[in-house]
Amino acid sequence: MAKLIAFCEAAADFRTASGLLDRVLREEGPPWIADLIDEHPDAVRIWHLDGAGRAFFDVHAWRAYVKQLSIRVPHGHFDGRPGGAGALMARTVFQIVRALNRRPNEEAIEAVVLVWDMDDQPDARRGGLTSARTEARCWAAFEIVLGCANPMREAWVLAGFDPAHDDERARLEAARRELGFSPSEHAHRLDAKDEQAKLSAKRVLHALVDGDPDREARCWSETPLETLRARGEASGLREYLDEVSQLVLPRCERAVSASSGRRR
Repeated sequence: MAKLIAFCEAAADFRTASGLLDRVLREEGPPWIADLIDEHPDAVRIWHLDGAGRAFFDVHAWRAYVKQLSIRVPHGHFDGRPGGAGALMARTVFQIVRALNRRPNEEAIEAVVLVWDMDDQPDARRGGLTSARTEARCWAAFEIVLGCANPMREAWVLAGFDPAHDDERARLEAARRELGFSPSEHAHRLDAKDEQAKLSAKRVLHALVDGDPDREARCWSETPLETLRARGEASGLREYLDEVSQLVLPRCERAVSASSGRRR
């Protein structure tokens, strides 16, 4: 199995990002990966636990992790330029993973998944994360996947909302009339920070799924990946799915093959 580590803002972000990752492994990998991940997912990938036993690290607590691990993070510019929004945070995240990989008698972390809402700074935040990743790739032995949710995770979930019955069709039509566009096809336009605002992704998603977390999960677990990619171009979802396929899937294939002696 491949050891992965996630840095997210909340448990809901991890559920969405990890669920989508598993789908890519299952549907875009070889059949034997699909069989394993359905029956024994930890035989394919396992998530490095934080100090509290959670399967993800809180991206807001990066300073606390630095203190716990007693590491020093380099400061200064990124390729001769000041770091953009989130650049220092991302640089620190990658240094944390580097420190964890230096611990003796532990499986090396194969990939880090960093998921962060872009909020009202999509260009600045994406640029900051990208510059930190470019810098880290000069020394990192692990892959780095960026989940730049624009404007937030709920936009990724909305991209997977397809009405399952008449009530849901009525809710979607009501939302389309209110907004002037389809919230499934243009979720990136729901960029209000106020959760009660007309253009709040959180408010619209809650209305469409009637507050049901299981129904919300079906948006990312059942909707075809090609649909999620098509609708998620502007929200960063397509890029995330592609990076998982290109960077994480090969690591998982190699790790499982090496541990089982499987010939492909």
